[in-house]
This record gives sequence, C-alpha cells and structure tokens, in this order.
Amino acid sequence: MVDYRVNTFLTLYREMNYRRTAELLNMTQPGVTQHIHFLEKAYNTKFFQYDGKTLSKTHSADLLKRSVERMMAEESALKTAFQTSDEYCLRVGATKTIGEFVILPMAAAFAEKPENRLDLVIDNTEVLLTMLDDRLLEFALIEGTFDKNRFDHHLFKQEHFMGICPKGHPFSGKCVPLEAIFEETLIVREHGSGTRGILEQLLKDRSFSLDSFKKVMTINSFAAIRYFVASGLGITFAYQPVADADSGLACFELEDVTVVREFNYVYLNRHIALEQIKRFELDK
Repeated sequence: MVDYRVNTFLTLYREMNYRRTAELLNMTQPGVTQHIHFLEKAYNTKFFQYDGKTLSKTHSADLLKRSVERMMAEESALKTAFQTSDEYCLRVGATKTIGEFVILPMAAAFAEKPENRLDLVIDNTEVLLTMLDDRLLEFALIEGTFDKNRFDHHLFKQEHFMGICPKGHPFSGKCVPLEAIFEETLIVREHGSGTRGILEQLLKDRSFSLDSFKKVMTINSFAAIRYFVASGLGITFAYQPVADADSGLACFELEDVTVVREFNYVYLNRHIALEQIKRFELDK
C-alpha cells in the first residue's frame, strides 16, 4: 500500500501552497510540513524549496510524482484483480472529436460484451488530464497537445485539422488565403478544448488571434457547432471526421497551412494501460 503521507505530497505538488494543502486535507500546516519532512528524510532529498517567499518544486519532486502515480495505478489494478466478480470495468476518457466521431463503434463493441462495463467520459483536454492525475481514468484518448513529460502515451492515429463550412459556401472544397477567413463569423469550442488550442496556436504563429475575426461564438458542443455551421451561421475549425459526419458540411484548407495532429492514448502506467487498451481495441 502507498504511504498515506504521499497524498499530502501530491496535494502540495498540485497546490504549491502549504495553507491550501492543509485546508484541503483538513490538517494543520505543521502537519503538512511534518509529512513532507518525513518523505524527504526517507528519500534523502528535497522535494520543495523556497526562493524568498516563492515555493518551488525540485527535480526530485517531479521524479517522485511520476513514480507514485505509477505505483497507485498498479495498486488500483491489483484491487481490481482481487475482485471476485467476472465484470470487467474500464474507465476511459476521450476528447470530444475522438469521443463523438472516432471511437464510438469501438466503444460500443467493447460495451456490448456481457462481462464488460464501460465508463466513458467525453470532455475537454484539461478535464481529462486532471482526471488522469486523480486516477479516475485508466487512460484517455487526447487530441492535440499535452505535456508528454508528465504522461506516458502512444499514437492512436493522425488526422487533418481543417476549416469546416456549410455546403455551398464560397470556401467549400477550396484553398483560401488566411486573411479571407477573418471576414467570417467563427464558431469555436470552449477554453481548454484541443481544437480551440490548436487554432489559437496556428493564428498566434502568424501574428493573428481570435480577435482578428469579425465575430466569434463559443459553443462547448460539437452537435450544436455542426448545426450552426450547417445553418450558415459561421465557420469552424476541427478534424475531418467532424465534417464527414454531417452531409450539410464541407471542408476547406488554408493557403500554405497544413495541420496534421496526433490522436494519442495517454496514461500514467504504460504496462497496465497497454493491457487495458489491448482489451478495449479487440473489436476495433
């Protein structure tokens, strides 16, 4: 079993504030300090240090966090193995493009087996990575960017990121200059979503931003975005499977801009996750 003081370490690592850590854990600040000092003495290293009044993490803290996450994932898998039930429960996360347009047939094939139970969370990248950190998911399928130093991962597939407009729109099936899109109403996902982050970075690299558009609407549902775009209320940027799922939509490309992004399996413990992913993919 993982030492209970490790939870104090993980909370302080996340909060980087002794007072907030104590409040969250219903402890005193000296109690938090005592737990951290115990671990530092056990490992003969420093995990946190002050530069003036600013608390910072050491390289040892990063190493311990990754090691602890793997140990906790292994402990969770061991508890599952001890269960006498024949039911196999898999907790999977997916960003919205992947969850709504890519893996549903695979997920349904897994879930239809009587012994399998699937808990599928479809949400934005930030939420899923937090759930992985909190060990609420076995693995997640993430589109776009994430910290590859924090999480183990491997490639699921690659997809083209492109403009999406209504069928019959002047952009439909064409390659248009970047500046031309700023005369359109842009419909984007919420902050923290993978597709929004990719578009913002693409624009930033070319000295533009979302403010360059005539009008911007934010909607956190791809179903609603597809409806608005197909109704002629604006354009959006997403992966090709989003457009392929609706006969009222068409794709367009930007001149001198080619964006291909990875869809990755992301997890904390490679050995355990690969076994779980293999079972999830059996009927792909």
